Amino acid sequence: METRESETVEFKKSTSELKEGVVSLASMLNKNGWGILYFGVKNDGTIVGQQIGQKTTSDISKAIKLFLKPRITPKIELTTEEDKEIVKITVRGEDRPYSAYDRYYVRSDDEDLIMTAQQLEDYFLNRNYSYSEWEKADSGASLDDVDEELLIRYVQKGNDCGRISFVYKDAQSTLRRLKLLNGDHLNNAGNCLFSNQKPLLLKLASYPTDERITFTDLKQFRGNIFECVDEAVKFVGDNIRWSARIIGMERVETPEIPLEAFREIILNSFAHMRVDETSSNEIYITPTKVHIYNPGGLVPGTTPEMFANREQGSMLRNPLIANVLYCNKSIDAFGTGFERVFQLCKNTEYLYNNNQFGFTFEFLRLSVDSYNESIVHPENLLTEYEKQILDIIKSKRKLTRDEMAREIGKSKATIQRNIKNLINKGYIKRVGSNKTGFWVVR
Repeated sequence: METRESETVEFKKSTSELKEGVVSLASMLNKNGWGILYFGVKNDGTIVGQQIGQKTTSDISKAIKLFLKPRITPKIELTTEEDKEIVKITVRGEDRPYSAYDRYYVRSDDEDLIMTAQQLEDYFLNRNYSYSEWEKADSGASLDDVDEELLIRYVQKGNDCGRISFVYKDAQSTLRRLKLLNGDHLNNAGNCLFSNQKPLLLKLASYPTDERITFTDLKQFRGNIFECVDEAVKFVGDNIRWSARIIGMERVETPEIPLEAFREIILNSFAHMRVDETSSNEIYITPTKVHIYNPGGLVPGTTPEMFANREQGSMLRNPLIANVLYCNKSIDAFGTGFERVFQLCKNTEYLYNNNQFGFTFEFLRLSVDSYNESIVHPENLLTEYEKQILDIIKSKRKLTRDEMAREIGKSKATIQRNIKNLINKGYIKRVGSNKTGFWVVR
């Protein structure tokens, strides 16, 4: 066997260092496309042996399967050196970059070093399916167009999660470190991420029927990626149903579709989007589904299951944008978004379609009757006036505040205060504008 650690060989004293061993496998794969890991050998090459139990090899295989992505098939061998048992793991793979525990590493001699943003970017720039040339092109936006408060929050979050090592000094130096500047202008990626000039269009709509003839809410929102993602999550949260249960003395609300999964799909759509004057990301809601459309689409020949099952490594349309989103943990290891979505959707049905026009993902909603069975409105959590107002809204009479005040016999201010309480408690929401809209039970 090998006598020293190197760029392709790593020694671990025992499987108590299993996590560190998986990290070394990922770093060796990223540097050379292969690597060998031994358990039962000190880092100076001294053979001490590894105690072999019934689950030793299965535990090693499970850790590699769960935490080294995309998936590889390791060769695990039990062998004897100097009359002591050791474990030898050999891995090979060309689907770089590989992550270990949602971090990316690269081998340097016998060390595992965290990858820089530049190193990550280099893995993607040479792939012909990306829009990387568009990302790097000059957008025409200047430093004066940067949302500096957003940029500061971004760096602080990156510092907190350990993926950004520098502290914020000023917009210019920060954007240059993130490779989002062409001279003194934002490139297209920087413009989409941090511009205050509202570079992206997001279309949002909610329809009362599946035929989508009329709408209850319709808007065209413009903003940067972070603003669009936040607006999308808020819009869906405001237009889907929520169940409420009382646990102890707390009211716990649950959306009918997992909003974490929805946010993952939206972030994924911006990492793969194609930006031009005729395209936009779109979301619409009907009684039976929440529909998301991304004009970029997945790379032809790939499916969400291939990424979720780690049969396919990350294939990014916009590697520069994706790298920036990764550095503040908006997204985790590349290629793992669908895996998280499917895990979160264990109780939610979904559909998707990928073609030459783009990628669509649909969360299927429960029928109103079946969903209403889980909604709890305990009477002891409401005041008498709140109950009366809620009864009026349940009756579907679209009364104004003045009309409610006359019917209940209280002032308009009292009505307004109790309506606000009902909104905050999650019982009702407003549909339409303040002038022509009305309240409905959530």
